[in-house]
Amino acid sequence: MSVGEAQSVGVSAAPFHPQKIISISKEPEETGGYKIYTCSSETSKLLEVYPQRLLFPLEPKNKETTGSGCPVTLTNNTNDYVGIWIKPINGKFKETEIMDPHSTLVVYATMKMHAQPPKDKVEFEVLMIILRSKQDLGKLKSFIVDKLNMDSGFMVHVKNLKAEVYRAMLTAITCQIISRPIEDTTLVTSIDAHPTKPWIVTGHEGGSFSIWDYQKQETVMKLQVNEVPDKGAWQRPAFSQYIKETSVQHSVFSVKFTTEGKRLVVGDGHGYIYVYDSTDTKLHEVEKFRAYDKKSVNSLAAHPTKPYLLLSSSAFSRNIKLWDRSENWKFQNFYVKPENTYYDGVRSVKFNPRDTNTFACLTVEERVKVWNIKTFILEATLKGPFVMADYFFTSGHQHLMVTLKFDSHNSEIWDLKTRKVVHTLSVSGHKTTWVACHPKLPILVTMLDDGTVCLWDASTYRLEKMVHNTNRECRDLVFVPHTNGLPRLAMAFKTIIEIVEVNLPIANTSNASGRIQARQRRPSRRLG
Repeated sequence: MSVGEAQSVGVSAAPFHPQKIISISKEPEETGGYKIYTCSSETSKLLEVYPQRLLFPLEPKNKETTGSGCPVTLTNNTNDYVGIWIKPINGKFKETEIMDPHSTLVVYATMKMHAQPPKDKVEFEVLMIILRSKQDLGKLKSFIVDKLNMDSGFMVHVKNLKAEVYRAMLTAITCQIISRPIEDTTLVTSIDAHPTKPWIVTGHEGGSFSIWDYQKQETVMKLQVNEVPDKGAWQRPAFSQYIKETSVQHSVFSVKFTTEGKRLVVGDGHGYIYVYDSTDTKLHEVEKFRAYDKKSVNSLAAHPTKPYLLLSSSAFSRNIKLWDRSENWKFQNFYVKPENTYYDGVRSVKFNPRDTNTFACLTVEERVKVWNIKTFILEATLKGPFVMADYFFTSGHQHLMVTLKFDSHNSEIWDLKTRKVVHTLSVSGHKTTWVACHPKLPILVTMLDDGTVCLWDASTYRLEKMVHNTNRECRDLVFVPHTNGLPRLAMAFKTIIEIVEVNLPIANTSNASGRIQARQRRPSRRLG
């Protein structure tokens, strides 16, 4: 068994506000540059740059770090558009995307790195230009053409557009990072964490699940819940449709520990639910029943305080089932649409951690619906199309939700009361492929198309850290309860499980450094 360290990038510090440029000298100085005069303003308080010190990894070869460059989080809390230009102090300005009002954008600062730190101090200059409209941005770009010169002529043109220029200077530092090769395991379909024990349970294709102790780094147990499809059938091209159906039918699609951790619930491709006693390492089956008729159980959600279990199927099932474990698994159906007009399934279900009488479901028709389990009333609907959604935790009492659209660069924060987007988050040059929120802390996780994991402060919309890895296709992820230390994030990829320890100021106020310790771990032997 090998253990590797994931690459984490970023230096935590207080965010700062750029300075407003009030004028630039008409004549260049002896060095060739122009003297820039700046000041603070009320508007500058609505613009944030984070962090002020940029952390770059040392590379064994001379190359420009792009995807693994240092992230810079820019926040625009004004009602206007903001154009962004960034450059090394002796380099050329590079334009990035325009920022919408009330949005956060992450851009990459890139520089050529060597095996040893550079001798001279490296700085970056960031310009945030407030514009009244996107049309004004077009006029500004026409003036700049392919090179932005910070001179008096530039300021004259900016003032003619009634725009404002704000400037921030960032300092680059370097660090050494370590990575080690990891081995493959069998295909993972779902993941969950035990509330009190250091256990991670994973569901697998082929109808099995396994429990892994991430502290001891060993497999606690593995169990086959149903028969594996005939492997000989996989070699028969004439039965390709049959093969597709059988392979899906025999997978374990969902796994979930109950809130108190005494039961483990497993859902398979036949529509069966298996319930196991999980009080010790020798699990035994205490209940088995059919929840759906030949339809997969794709999502499970355990109520935070009551013996309720939500489950749904994405295989053309129109109803969500709420099971009461205390009453011999009595259930109640929630129809997400009238039966005669709704023929698709439900991708996922989640209880609201702040209002446990409500839950949200994401339908196959890509809408979010919020239900009340006491009144059986549909309380809210968000029209997508969405492929992912989660309740968004903040320090206030707002009813917010984060959503993700297919093939999108942005994740959106919605107010469930007004049904309006209140903020958007994006990373320049990358699409977002996953979103999830910690149920009790203001921590938001997004995953990028290159496998990078972004950890955000949900109360400020600031990107705190990025963890780089080589795995790209995430299958599932879960926050690990932090009963004996810092919260962790467990991520299931196709053939690997990764555990990231989240050490941020928002997770531990006594730690001012905001450092992330990230490790990649997986079961001690190949599963399957």
